[in-house]
Amino acid sequence: MAVYGQNQVIADSLQTIYNSGNFDERDRLQLLFGLARNHQDPEKILRYSDELLRRATALDSTERIIDAYVQKGNALRLKGDLNLALAIFLEGFKIANEKKRIRDLGIFYKNIADVYSVMGDYQNAILNYKNAIPILKAEKDSISYADALLNMGDEYNLKLIKPDSALLFFKESGDIYSALDYKLGIAYNLGNVGLAYALKGENEIAEKNIGQAIPMLEELGDYHPICVYLTYMSDIYAEQGQWETAFSYAHRSLDLALQYGLKEQIGDAYLKLSELYEKRGNTTESLKYYKNHVIFRDSVSNIEKVREMANLRADFEVDQKQTEVDLLEKESEIQMLKDKRQRIIIYATVLALVLIFVLLFFLYRRYSFVKETNTIIEEEKNRSDTLLLNILPKETAQELKETGHVEAKKFESVTVLFTDFKDFTRSSADLTPESLVRSVDY
Repeated sequence: MAVYGQNQVIADSLQTIYNSGNFDERDRLQLLFGLARNHQDPEKILRYSDELLRRATALDSTERIIDAYVQKGNALRLKGDLNLALAIFLEGFKIANEKKRIRDLGIFYKNIADVYSVMGDYQNAILNYKNAIPILKAEKDSISYADALLNMGDEYNLKLIKPDSALLFFKESGDIYSALDYKLGIAYNLGNVGLAYALKGENEIAEKNIGQAIPMLEELGDYHPICVYLTYMSDIYAEQGQWETAFSYAHRSLDLALQYGLKEQIGDAYLKLSELYEKRGNTTESLKYYKNHVIFRDSVSNIEKVREMANLRADFEVDQKQTEVDLLEKESEIQMLKDKRQRIIIYATVLALVLIFVLLFFLYRRYSFVKETNTIIEEEKNRSDTLLLNILPKETAQELKETGHVEAKKFESVTVLFTDFKDFTRSSADLTPESLVRSVDY
C-alpha cells in the first residue's frame, strides 16, 4: 500500500482555524497547503488545492504553486481520475523543471510513479520511483525518500509478487520513519510488511502487523490504506476458513471506501466480496458484487482514459529528456568535485606506487645480498669439507660433521708415528700442562 501522507486529525484542527478566520493573512497559503495535504476527502483536497493554486499564482509563490499541483494531482488520483491526475503532475513537473527545483522534481517523479502504480503499469512505476529515490536522498528529504522506498517496495510486493525484495525496501523505509517518529509512515510500513508476510504465507506475522497498522491509521483518520489492509485481512481469515470474520473485514473495507468515495478501493472491495461468495457457493451474490466491481473498475481505467494517458506518457518522456539535459548542469558541478577528488586519488595512488617501488627495490637489494652471502657461505663450506677429507678418513670426517666429535675405535693393528716439532721442548717449557695439551690438540 503506497503512502501518501494525509492526516485527518491535523486537517480537522486546521479546518477549525481556517473557518474561524482568526489568522494572519500571511499564513493563509500555509493553512491552505496544510488542509489540502492532510484531508482524506478527495473533494475537499481538490477545493483547497484549487484555492491554494489561485492565491499562490496571484502572489507568484512558486513553492506554493508546486504544492498545489502535488495535492491536486493526489486528489484526482484518489478519485480515480487518473488521466487528469497525470496531466496535473506533468504540468507541475514542467514548472519545477523551469525553476530548477530539483527536490520538487523528485516529488513529481514519485507521484507520477504512484499514478502508474494504480494503472497497473509496474514497469513505468518502478522506473519513476528509481528516478525519484536518488534525487530525494541527495536533497535530504528523508520523509519523501522513505515514502518512495515504501512505494517501490509495494510494487515488488503486490505487482511483481517478490515479497522478500519488498521487505528490504520496507526495512529501510521503516528505519527512517522510526528515527523521525513519523507515525503515519510507521503505520503504512507496518501494514505493508504485513501484506508481504501474507504473500509469503506467514499469516500470523501478517495479521500481527496489519492489526497494529489499522488502529494507528484510524487514530490518524487515514482510511484509504485501511480499506486495502482490511481486504487483505479478509484474505487471511478466508484461508483459515473463518468465513464470518472474512466477510466482516471485506464489508468493512467496502463501507469505508463508499463513505470516502475511494473508487479504486470500492472496486477492490466488491471484487473481494464476489470472490468470497463464490467460494461459499453463493453464485447469485457473487455475480452481483462482480458486476459492481466491473462498474467501478471501468470508471477508474476505461479505454479512452488509457488512450489519453498513453499520449500524456509520450509527452512526459519528451519532458524527461529535457529534464535530463537540465540536470546535467547541476551534475557538472558535482562532476567537477568528483574530478578534483579523483585527481587527489590519482596523486595519492602514484605516490603509493612510488613508495611501493622503492620498497620493492630495497627488498630486491636485500634479497640479492642474502643470496650472494649464502653463495659465499656455501663455497666456504665446500672448501672446509674438502680440507677435512684431506686430513681425515671420509667416515671419520662425516661423523665429526654430524656429531661434533669422534667416538674411539679399536684396531687390532696400527702404525704409530712419533715425531717432534721444531723448538717444541723450548716452547713447551713455559706452558702449563693444560695449555700445552690444548695447543697440541689444536
